[in-house]
Amino acid sequence: MDSDTSQQVVEVVLEDRRFQVAAGGGVRKKNSLWFVVIGSALFWSWGFLCYLSPVMFPEHISAETSIGIEYGFFASQAGAATFAVFVILVSKWRSIVIRRQVFFASALLMSLSAAALFWSLWNEVLWLTIVAGVVDGICVPLFGVAWGTRYSLGSKRIRPLVVLSFLLAYLLYFVVSNIPSPVSVILVCLMPLVSWIMWSSDALARHKSTLEVFPSKQQEGDGSSPGEIVAGTWETKILPWGSLSVLLAASFIGNLVASVVMGRGYSGVESLFSGGVLVCACIATMVLVPLTARRNSLSVSSVYRITITFTAVGLVSIMVLGFSGVAFGGALVQGSALFLQVIIIVIVTQSTQELGISPLLSFSVGQGVIAAVVFLANILGKQVHGVFGRGELVLDAVCGIGLLALFFMLIGRASGSRHKSEKPATDSESESVSNDGESKNSDNLFEERIGEFTQEKGFTKREAEIFSYLVKGRSLPYIADILFVTTGTVKTHTTNIYRKLDVHSRQEVIDVFEGFNL
Repeated sequence: MDSDTSQQVVEVVLEDRRFQVAAGGGVRKKNSLWFVVIGSALFWSWGFLCYLSPVMFPEHISAETSIGIEYGFFASQAGAATFAVFVILVSKWRSIVIRRQVFFASALLMSLSAAALFWSLWNEVLWLTIVAGVVDGICVPLFGVAWGTRYSLGSKRIRPLVVLSFLLAYLLYFVVSNIPSPVSVILVCLMPLVSWIMWSSDALARHKSTLEVFPSKQQEGDGSSPGEIVAGTWETKILPWGSLSVLLAASFIGNLVASVVMGRGYSGVESLFSGGVLVCACIATMVLVPLTARRNSLSVSSVYRITITFTAVGLVSIMVLGFSGVAFGGALVQGSALFLQVIIIVIVTQSTQELGISPLLSFSVGQGVIAAVVFLANILGKQVHGVFGRGELVLDAVCGIGLLALFFMLIGRASGSRHKSEKPATDSESESVSNDGESKNSDNLFEERIGEFTQEKGFTKREAEIFSYLVKGRSLPYIADILFVTTGTVKTHTTNIYRKLDVHSRQEVIDVFEGFNL
């Protein structure tokens, strides 16, 4: 970090709640960001503790009876994927308004499902385990949207805090896992409610300001959630599917191998879970160190390479050492697959900020595709185990195929990057250059149209700058980051723009602009 950077004080504004962040100087605050980090960490950790820890496993559980929690886990993943499809379909024919009480109900049901999960495993009641999984499949992604929205409201400089929240979640995992039952079970059951209290307190404090930023007739005085959750573009095609597909493919391979390694049932694989979470913590720390030092944006490619390296080492360990290498290699593979899911959440947060996507849509889809990949990989892994058994030859074959797939994906990704930057001139490229020229002309006409519009409406220079980003679908935090001003400043100018155009929403701004002719 250079001397100039070390002296900078960055003001991060999340709506009207301000934080003075000084390099090396700590945080001077009215309300600390740690409040948000801890609240979301409780939510992430709850999922790990319910399905990937020994906390919920009774001492008398056997390999055969432990298969019940697998069914519950599969039900939760299928439910999350179904929830995403439901949100997409409903949004096609009606607007969605979510009341704040829904999030309390989700947190309460998550707490009750954790208690039901423990009781059903202790008494071997399979149907109740599955019901608990279905409830989680609906409530977890909804509550995940709430916390995802909170992070997407800030400057892109707070994206590392998403990784930090997961790192804290891993720490909570180890702490609670080593607390004797029933205290540990009680703590797990309370986590969603405490997380909701922290989220609700933050949301209520921001409700007045979010009404000004995201005006909506439906939410005034009716107890609806802040409009930030549903505001934005509802086009799934603008999500970063290219980046997501590579990460999802790697996550699929990791979950497939972990599923084959575990076989049927969870008994005896606690070390695989705890080892996997430890690997996640190591990768998260490796990612946070350069981010904290340089205050740089998160490089998905570099994190992807680090994570794939851990996965490759784990696969090779299993192939070389056989069953004796399962504990070490399986932990590396499982941990890498889990952390790839963290990076997917970060990418979705970034896209929500920069592209102005509705958080309800982006985070529902993000969590849904993760759940779908995990579900399919685990189901396929169980089929491999059931058909071919769990011999060393089967493990070697699965690990070998996974290693080759990761290698070709890594090579393909690198080649694709080189191809974009070093592509030789060809006829097709000449045509592309021509198209680029046309695109530039179109962009120039668009900017000229914006200039004429803002001049006619009497916008100030700063209002004109912000207006140009608004009609391009950029979110307020993104605009603030680009213009090096606070979100509160952007909000003020946006309010002035609404007043001058006599509108009450971003969509109305776009409609007025689209009706303008040079």
